[in-house]
Amino acid sequence: MPSAKGWAIWWLFILGAMMGTGLDAFHVYSKVERYAMPVFLGVAWWVPLLFGGAAVAIGYSHLMVDPLLGQLRVPRKLQMCIVQLLWVVLAYTISATSISSLAKVGLITIVYVNFWFVAGKGWQNVVLSLATAITGTLVEMVLVAAGAFAYRHPDFIGVPYWLPCIYACASLAVGDMGRYLFLSSTQRGII
Repeated sequence: MPSAKGWAIWWLFILGAMMGTGLDAFHVYSKVERYAMPVFLGVAWWVPLLFGGAAVAIGYSHLMVDPLLGQLRVPRKLQMCIVQLLWVVLAYTISATSISSLAKVGLITIVYVNFWFVAGKGWQNVVLSLATAITGTLVEMVLVAAGAFAYRHPDFIGVPYWLPCIYACASLAVGDMGRYLFLSSTQRGII
């Protein structure tokens, strides 16, 4: 029988694999990106694994780094964590529009700042968001350079300017979901 930590990892992986792949398929459908070897819904076979692994990395790392940054976060209720994921969907929706890349940066940054106010402010969340944005963007730069997929309108080293903003929003939402899932039911209270 898996431990509580094992279940948390499993649920984060499933969340990332399903939601991330769905949002990436939306990017393919809206002609934001294209995969070299699409399999299903226009995405490559490895996309669910990548997004699942990213969700686990974000959710678990935030929980582990919180004490190092002096951040004492009370986990949110599951319903609030699910609502927070809608901020990521909003950011993806903005990124799929036909407005300029810099306009997307501005709008997604506004989404992030508003989300940051709702999600608990704090410089620690900004640090975690920056780390997630930099790491995620670097991974995508490597994948684009390897020819695994391509953005149709890249701005810098194969990726659009707005990409780090998407990762910053994901950091807040997936970070809180990870905190919820990893902390025991006695620590987080009644769902």
